[in-house]
Amino acid sequence: MLIYFIKISQLSYCCFSFLVLKIFTRLEIEGQENIKKLEDFPIIFASNHNSYIDSGISAAAMPKNRFYLKKIAPLRFLVMDKYFSWKLLPIRIFLEAMGSIRVKKAKIKSEGHSHLHYVLSEPVNFLKQGGKIWIYPEGGFYKNGEPKKPRVGVAFLHQQTGAPILPVRITGNNKLMSKFVPFLPKLTTLMGLNKVKVIIGEPIQSLENLSLEEASGEIMRAIYELNLQ
Repeated sequence: MLIYFIKISQLSYCCFSFLVLKIFTRLEIEGQENIKKLEDFPIIFASNHNSYIDSGISAAAMPKNRFYLKKIAPLRFLVMDKYFSWKLLPIRIFLEAMGSIRVKKAKIKSEGHSHLHYVLSEPVNFLKQGGKIWIYPEGGFYKNGEPKKPRVGVAFLHQQTGAPILPVRITGNNKLMSKFVPFLPKLTTLMGLNKVKVIIGEPIQSLENLSLEEASGEIMRAIYELNLQ
């Protein structure tokens, strides 16, 4: 029952986000066919992150039909533990309604990357069950749109589960919101003058023989090269 509620909530959010972005931006989406190539497999969507509303843009890029309900949902976003604070109750309610995965903090520091088995245990299990997740490899968002050094979590998930990675590039997202007031759109956004483009690339597989750092670097290169093709 809970999974069905999350699926319906996510599909509603996809449709709402798509409608809002179509009204207030010149939205373009490329590469949805790459999602359908992997409809029967677990998927790691890996995307750049430059705005508070990237989850809405990501949702708008998904197919909005029975295919989404049957083959994609629930698509679960990885979200840092701090956003589930009771001090941020509205955000917490939204994240839980969307079925977001709470990324835990390591209780102790460890050598190498052994702490990842604790921090990412839930998304690993979800992928092994055939699930689909969305992750921002840089670990946060950067308003200037320039690529940052990725964290190794995305490569860890791929190597632990064998799930293919779909690189996703979002452009124009860093120009939609005010630089001074979070969640407040710019006047140019409200006037429909800004363009947002989402490009979903070809699947990435077989990075198991690389180190986590090398694999994460390859994934980030694939993301940022999408806009050059």
